[in-house]
Amino acid sequence: MYVKRDIEEAVLNHLNSANDQFILLSGARQTGKTSILENIKTEKEKLIINLWDESQNTKLIKSAATFEQFELFLSSAYGFRPDNSKILIIDEAQAGDHLGKFIMQMHRVWKNQRVIFSGSILSRLFRDNIPMPTGRVVEFVLRPLNFVEFLRFRNKENYLDLIPNDLSQPLQKEIHDLFMGEYELFISIGGLPGIVQAYQNKSDHLILFESLANNFYRDADRFLNDNGSERSGAVQYGALLEHCMKTIGRHVAFPTTNSSILSTDSPAYRTILPKLLEALRSWHLVYTLEYETKQNTTKKGYSSKKYLFDTGLMNFLLTRGMPAVLKNGSETTAQLLENTICQELVSYAGSTRAVTSFKTNNKSESELDFVVRTGISIIPIEVKSGKKITEKSLFQMTEFLKTNGLKKGFVVYNGTVKIKEIDDMEIVFVPPYMVNRVVS
Repeated sequence: MYVKRDIEEAVLNHLNSANDQFILLSGARQTGKTSILENIKTEKEKLIINLWDESQNTKLIKSAATFEQFELFLSSAYGFRPDNSKILIIDEAQAGDHLGKFIMQMHRVWKNQRVIFSGSILSRLFRDNIPMPTGRVVEFVLRPLNFVEFLRFRNKENYLDLIPNDLSQPLQKEIHDLFMGEYELFISIGGLPGIVQAYQNKSDHLILFESLANNFYRDADRFLNDNGSERSGAVQYGALLEHCMKTIGRHVAFPTTNSSILSTDSPAYRTILPKLLEALRSWHLVYTLEYETKQNTTKKGYSSKKYLFDTGLMNFLLTRGMPAVLKNGSETTAQLLENTICQELVSYAGSTRAVTSFKTNNKSESELDFVVRTGISIIPIEVKSGKKITEKSLFQMTEFLKTNGLKKGFVVYNGTVKIKEIDDMEIVFVPPYMVNRVVS
């Protein structure tokens, strides 16, 4: 079953525009990139070449040593001519990582030809002194389902009609409970389409999480060792990646430094850890949010907040997939909720660069969880899972509002909508299933 994703509109708009930049469609494994490429309704016919396929034709493409050979193999194996009669789609492009050196020439020689490169590790196209061809490519990142897409996937998007346009209008308890039940499921299993589908089909979705995690660890062993080796003598990047992902999951909601992920006494701390963290970022497995402070716009290098790209995977790594119950108030559930809100905000805002955190200064023990910038809007958001929310616990929120001359902030919590006035500022409390309304 294929369900339309929100990102499709942006991809189609680019394909149908006068902009001739090639598209890089990136995103972590199992986010649904291949499904989009196969199902998106384009005006032109698509030629899709999947480089994980080990056919003779793809072996030819991957063996091309020069741009001229690449063109020749495309023509002889697939009948492709760069005349813009077809959209050329190279899926799993990282399997032919040397192709990155052809992109600049492709763009210069193939006038008006539409090309899409897709894959989970597209950063491999631009390494070994092959720069990202700035101005010639545009990147779209496919992330896990947000909550609206999750409901669409479960054929329940019409539930959203039950929420009034004016968020201050009261909502029936039965409707609130219905949405909270769906959101708890969303937190528990995450937003990877194949895993949601397995859950829908009453299959063992936890096996899929196990397989996915192991694939990430194998990717680390395969791609991060300098010689591409997985032999026993190579650095065990996979085991270290597993440690990093689990540690980051356990530290969600808290600022992290490299030393909180791996001991400074470890031989891997100075050499291997930076490489792993960069892989987690460029493979879209971890979102890193920098801090804003009163003194400067953002603070880099001191500490940051890190979140795993999919809360379902985080739940699997931390609890082996136990169902999340928001009202139980456990620390793990609170972390899962904050991770989910981050995942949603990045999805709706379109980039991790649009989402930061705030604290008054670097010595502050608390922080404002999220600041979202969309167009001209600045939206501060705090996530609270506890039963008691005091004005003191909203100090960072009110300080941010005062510092930026704003009058409204939002708190995501387990209850229904309510509004609180603090020093002429409006704090709007909303349940998590309304986050899309907050940032739209």
